[in-house]
Amino acid sequence: MHTTRLIRLIVSCAAVLAVLTASASASQLPAPQTQPGDALDPRTYAPKSFPFLEVHATGTQNYTCQTNGSWLFSDPVADLYESAKEPRSSGSHYLNFVSGRPVWEFKDGSTVEAARKVTVPAGSGNIASLLLEAVVTTAGAEGDRLTRTTWVQRLNSSGGVAPAGACAPGDTIAVAYSTDYVFWTAPVE
Repeated sequence: MHTTRLIRLIVSCAAVLAVLTASASASQLPAPQTQPGDALDPRTYAPKSFPFLEVHATGTQNYTCQTNGSWLFSDPVADLYESAKEPRSSGSHYLNFVSGRPVWEFKDGSTVEAARKVTVPAGSGNIASLLLEAVVTTAGAEGDRLTRTTWVQRLNSSGGVAPAGACAPGDTIAVAYSTDYVFWTAPVE
C-alpha cells in the first residue's frame, strides 16, 4: 500500500514537472514581430507557422564595383548572437557562392539555406526587410537546431546599403549593418 502511494506521488511529480518544462519552453519562443496577412509574415503563406529562434546579426554587406561604375551586392558576412547583448557569437551568416543563396549556420553546425520570397523597403540607408523560404537544411556535428526552419525573416535592419555615386570598376566595399533574423517552422501534418 505504501509503495503504491509512493509510485503515485512520483508519477504526479513527473507529470507536474513535464507541464512546467513545456510551459517554460513555450514561453521562451520569440514573439512574432509581424501579423498574418503581412507580406513578411510566414503565417500569410503557411498559417500554422511559428517562430522558434531569433538572433541579432552584425556584420557587413559586401559590394563589388561593376564595369559600368555602379555597386553590385556580392555577399553578406555576419556573426549571429542569441541576444543583442550576447558577447559570444552563436553562429554566422554568409553566401553559398555555388547556389547564390544566403546561409545561416548555428553554433551546433546546423545550417539553413533560403531563397527570397518577399522584399520590403526598410527605410533610407537600410537594407530591405526580407522573408525567405528554406530550401536546404542540414544537421551539424553537434546538433540540428536549424533543421526545422521553414522560413527566415530579416527585420529591424540598420545600414548595409552601398554608397551612392560612381565607383571604380573592380573596387570592393564592405558596408556595416545589423539586423534581426527570425527563424520560423511549420508543424508537419
